Amino acid sequence: MNQRPEIAKAKVTVDTGKEEAFQNTTLRPIIKMKHDLLIAYTKEYITNKKQDFTLLGSEKKLIYLSSCFEQDNTLRSELRGMVIGQFTVDEYDSYGPMSKAINKRIINIIKERMLDHIEVLSH
Repeated sequence: MNQRPEIAKAKVTVDTGKEEAFQNTTLRPIIKMKHDLLIAYTKEYITNKKQDFTLLGSEKKLIYLSSCFEQDNTLRSELRGMVIGQFTVDEYDSYGPMSKAINKRIINIIKERMLDHIEVLSH
């Protein structure tokens, strides 16, 4: 089984809220661990949706991908599932009461990672 990476910048203190603590201790390590899978899935998604993505300029690629994350429920659901599927039972129990906020965080983190790696998605 893959060991989750530690995220040095993702600190949790006594002042950290529950959602942010969950983000830093659970979401960020999972998303980092699954980075290559998330890239591969998003790349396949783009290929299936937009045949000429590679021909778009940099700015248009960013706009297109941002739009996909905002408008495509299937994309968001699949990506959330990839992350939630890595939760332990205890993490899943913690996730339940704050799932709406955590779901937004999952998508926002993945979206930012994908936008930061837009050139990898273009090849």
